[in-house]
Amino acid sequence: MKRAIHIFPQLELVEEIQRIRTTHDPLWDKIPPHITLVFPFTSNLSNSEIISHVQSIANRLQPFSLLLKEITGSSGEYLFLNVKKGNDSIIHLHDELYKGVLTPFRNPSFTYIPHITLGRIDLKEEFHRALKEYRNWSESFHTEVKEIVIEEINEQDVSNVISVIPLYSQHHIDKENGWF
Repeated sequence: MKRAIHIFPQLELVEEIQRIRTTHDPLWDKIPPHITLVFPFTSNLSNSEIISHVQSIANRLQPFSLLLKEITGSSGEYLFLNVKKGNDSIIHLHDELYKGVLTPFRNPSFTYIPHITLGRIDLKEEFHRALKEYRNWSESFHTEVKEIVIEEINEQDVSNVISVIPLYSQHHIDKENGWF
């Protein structure tokens, strides 16, 4: 079974995101809107080993704010809702998670860009039509990231939560980057 690690942002007006996903994302009904931190992987690691690894990192990170807005395309087929604030915190969290027991699962040929996937469109004409349709989309979403979610992905690509791990919430942190 595959596992992955995500942020499931608590968003107002999530219906707007789901409306787009319903039209363009084949996984819209399998997993809620999310920001992937560790991409789906298959391993012999136990759930407790993964949970322990994620907890050790989450214990060093304070909750942080996110601003998501603007829809752009990626790789000629994906629609992304972009992270405009909180990007550095997410990238740092992504990098830290891929250390230790998860190091073998990092793909060095892939540049990580924090986003929520709104669609995957195989046909170029439809992809370009969707980009044009959402070019002036002005919705923005503000939220606070307070937890990390570890999930299993079954054979039907349905997401099942294994663990929800809160970020450290004390105020004894480095205010510049959120880390001890």
